[in-house]
Amino acid sequence: MLNIVLRPHRTSLMAGTADSQKLFAMLKMLPDSETAGARAPLAFALVIDTSGSMREYADQQKAQQEIKLLGLQGQQQSSDGSDYQGFNLQQTTKLDQAIEAAHKLVDDSRLLPTDKVTVIHFDTEAATLVPLTAVSQRQILHQAIDSLRDHSGQTFMAKGMACAQQQLCDLPNETAKRVVLLTDGATQQEGQCRHLAGAFAETNTPVIAIGIGPEYKEELLKDLSATSQGRPYHLENMGQLRDILDCEVGSSVREVITDLQAKVAHVKGVSLNSCTRVFPSLSEVSSESQPFRLGNIAAGDYTVFILEFTVEGLARPASRVRIAQVSLAGSIPGLGKHEDFAPQDLFVTFTNDEAAVAAVDPEVLGYVQQKNVDNLVQKAMGQATVNAGQAKQTLQVALGMTQRIGNAAMTKVLNNALEELNKSGTISAGTRKTVALGGRTKTVKTGSALPMEGMPSEDDIHKITGV
Repeated sequence: MLNIVLRPHRTSLMAGTADSQKLFAMLKMLPDSETAGARAPLAFALVIDTSGSMREYADQQKAQQEIKLLGLQGQQQSSDGSDYQGFNLQQTTKLDQAIEAAHKLVDDSRLLPTDKVTVIHFDTEAATLVPLTAVSQRQILHQAIDSLRDHSGQTFMAKGMACAQQQLCDLPNETAKRVVLLTDGATQQEGQCRHLAGAFAETNTPVIAIGIGPEYKEELLKDLSATSQGRPYHLENMGQLRDILDCEVGSSVREVITDLQAKVAHVKGVSLNSCTRVFPSLSEVSSESQPFRLGNIAAGDYTVFILEFTVEGLARPASRVRIAQVSLAGSIPGLGKHEDFAPQDLFVTFTNDEAAVAAVDPEVLGYVQQKNVDNLVQKAMGQATVNAGQAKQTLQVALGMTQRIGNAAMTKVLNNALEELNKSGTISAGTRKTVALGGRTKTVKTGSALPMEGMPSEDDIHKITGV
């Protein structure tokens, strides 16, 4: 049903000491061939910002060029000169492009006729423009999407999220659900937004939080996605929205194990500090109570979590010890099953051999470093507003780590941020958002110097899943 590997970043710890020792364990999973062909039912909630700013032209530079070409310069425009929506130009607005991307999602051939979509708008008020409706009734969905243009106002995102919760809350946890949340503004009621993200987490509903422009608060979108095991995105331009929705549909249709939960037992002198998904995207897992909610598992590629343990308080003699056990359970809707998977034991050897203690597993350490990169990036973005020198040093450390693990996409993002910091002494709002959210979605698989016992090769994965 599910190929599972639980492996520590080092197989040996120092014996004879009660001092604190860190241990990171990689939990790596891949559905087998039978499970890979059993797709879960899908439900999408499209929650679209229809506030007035969404009617700004998507490409302000092109808008300005057209104004000059038509000889309209100096006429009606906003006070800061950055918004040309008052002109009747041959340019699409942000809302136009959001509507176009939503139409494309509904028409995606990978969706089954029985999959469902609901369309919700929010501004000063919010409303469900069409309740959960089967994709087979595309005309109804397209009409609702077009009606997004009929609304305008301020930005009250929590009202739109509440509408989505009403639509999705009664669906079983076995359904692969998504809230696709798009906004370009700083919303009111942030606390209510965070509360609703917690409610989505309880019903296994990831929030895909997408921000466009300089006004929205990236920390809020990052928190909403992290709480619900979703993903945050910053759009450098509206043209990227279609690609993001294409990616989200692709991952959704491959989710074959839903609402995976983990129970972690450990021996005396061992504590679990955190659990973090690190691939295919990064998000912390709430560890306040067990079982831990790990979300959905897709076929066609690995899903990887890092468990961080602290071993301390007991001076253990030289010996091999099972320090923890991870038990997993989840639903396989396509096969009509709820499965308790075989428990995974985590062993380490306590030894006085310093060379053995120093040896690390490069694959596991690579995933730990990606978690560390994100921590450094978030720290640097906070430093950039008060101490550019410290921000530069932090980003350089993060850059070196991305280069060592071969994360070319994140290396490029960090290079751009450092170049901007060197030239201007600060980081612009757009770059800050790209960097802060990019570390969450631009993670990579790290290489393994050791064979993955029980795991198929990359070629086998493609043969099994066709992905």
